[in-house]
Amino acid sequence: MKTLATLLLILISTFALSQDYKVVQINAEWNDRNKVDLPYSIEGAHTVYAFLENQTESLQKQIQAVPIIILFKDNKPLRQWSADLSFKLNINIEEIKDAIRKDKQKYIRARSN
Repeated sequence: MKTLATLLLILISTFALSQDYKVVQINAEWNDRNKVDLPYSIEGAHTVYAFLENQTESLQKQIQAVPIIILFKDNKPLRQWSADLSFKLNINIEEIKDAIRKDKQKYIRARSN
């Protein structure tokens, strides 16, 4: 019985502390050769790749350089990385993982106070 209660508490706490992270990469079709190769999932964050030309006009006007990678948490932008004048984005997966880890740590600290 104790084991069942412990497993139930672990399951509930896992769902209570889980957050919805999403990594979105937006690039132009003409710049596809400079896209960043991202895995399907990064530390539990789902990754999405989209072309700028397929986005709404208002979003197209907001994006200044491609490619751009935006980290979302619960559908709110948390962090972004954008290319320089060479239209290349020099980022590694560890930078994105680090941003997710730091955000999770902030959340855990806030809950423990």
